[in-house]
Amino acid sequence: MIDAHDDAAPGRGPHADLAGQLLNALTRARWFAGKGRRAELTGHTTLGWLTEVDHWPAVRIEIVEVSYPPDEDPDPRGDVQTQPVEGQPAGAQDVPYELYQVPVSYWPAPVTELGHAELARTVDADLGRVVAYDAAQDPAACRLLLGLLLDARRFREPDSEVRFTPTDTEGVAASDEPQPFRGQQSNTSIMFGEVAMLKLFRRLELGRNLDIETHDALNKAGVRDVARLYGWIEGAWRHRGNDVRADFAMLVEKLVGAEDGWGLALEALTGHRSFADDAARLGRALAEIHAALRDSFPTARGSGADTAALMAERFARARTIAPALDAYTDGVLAAFGALGAADLDVQRVHGDFHLGQTLRTPGGWKIIDFEGEPAKTLPERLAPDSVWRDIAGMLRSFDYAGASVPGPAARRWVTDCRTAFLDAYSGGELDPGDAAVLRAYEVDKAVYEVVYEVRNRPDWVDIPLGAVAALSGLAPDAGPDPIRLRRKDQTLTGEKE
Repeated sequence: MIDAHDDAAPGRGPHADLAGQLLNALTRARWFAGKGRRAELTGHTTLGWLTEVDHWPAVRIEIVEVSYPPDEDPDPRGDVQTQPVEGQPAGAQDVPYELYQVPVSYWPAPVTELGHAELARTVDADLGRVVAYDAAQDPAACRLLLGLLLDARRFREPDSEVRFTPTDTEGVAASDEPQPFRGQQSNTSIMFGEVAMLKLFRRLELGRNLDIETHDALNKAGVRDVARLYGWIEGAWRHRGNDVRADFAMLVEKLVGAEDGWGLALEALTGHRSFADDAARLGRALAEIHAALRDSFPTARGSGADTAALMAERFARARTIAPALDAYTDGVLAAFGALGAADLDVQRVHGDFHLGQTLRTPGGWKIIDFEGEPAKTLPERLAPDSVWRDIAGMLRSFDYAGASVPGPAARRWVTDCRTAFLDAYSGGELDPGDAAVLRAYEVDKAVYEVVYEVRNRPDWVDIPLGAVAALSGLAPDAGPDPIRLRRKDQTLTGEKE
């Protein structure tokens, strides 16, 4: 293994110019998160070979560390890793960086069919003169990865390890033909026939991947509202003088015939059809998932006052980015203040729940992507949160759909969806205390959306801004209808009654 932080890198490994070529290819990739910023190569680690030296393609996983000059905004989303690695002195990793996974397939000569996937041409100490390709676009390399996972292979080197961990792989076969996906994604998906999908995590986070961890727990709990997890690929290596680990990929069920929830909602809305029954099914699915997550991960009681303070801090930062929020300060802070009256039950949640995270399949609705809100750091996404976070996310998603077709009919459509979703989740109407807590979480989500739209889609900012106005009480006719009330003797737990 070679690490650019080491003073010397003797023995097997890539030619010195490979890392620079990988950086050039990486920064042009659709999944590179640092577009618009000046990226610098600050580390390059190669893990052990996953093939014999005389096997073509020769395949291994390589990790590229990218940093950004301190005079630039390190990350407008706030999610570049700066947290210290365990065992490293505090402050030793104050320079923001990102780690990218690049699985590489090496061939002794150019492969015409892989021209679009070429990464570099170099001389390797083990292989000699080679052409390097993105293994995720190389069918031969994809077949290799699937076979290694099905065989539960483990590759150890003195300072690194790659482990393939299968779970229940019934129905998956090494003969399933790979179909690399070339579309726009933050990760990379490889389909295997009509059975499975390998999701490669491009930008790595040290530690367990939330999507894998949550799918594994829900599968073990017998939850049928998520895809089956067939297994995952993980690795360990030396990084900046420390032993670290990360998950590289997950193999999950391919949801054949799946239709995107957001698209279905818009189709129903524009076709003047009700979506309330589907909203109710989504509410019941979320309740089942929340119940399983409570049983599978630690729970706690969180301070409502502390949660309100965090929301207020986020709002203060948001006002510097979107000054239009200033007009709603009093109402927003009053909504947050309602949280201070009592503690909150907190647990593992989805963290970024909306219609785009749902798929309707012939077997029912499935919920996907349990990695949490992209703009939050891993420690923030790992922290237990209230189920209101997910409930508010879906209610805001209904509002977004309704805003795309404005008018009285759309308002009624949104109200029907909200009512059906809440009733199906909770089994009744919300009492005033629960309604106030939910309103605070909706305001917090809408503030997040305002910042996102200012940075990415300025023409859309009026949608969440209108919701902030309505939910803060300053424009009662501009946003969602008031939250319905429920009997006071009921509590919102998501458990079946």
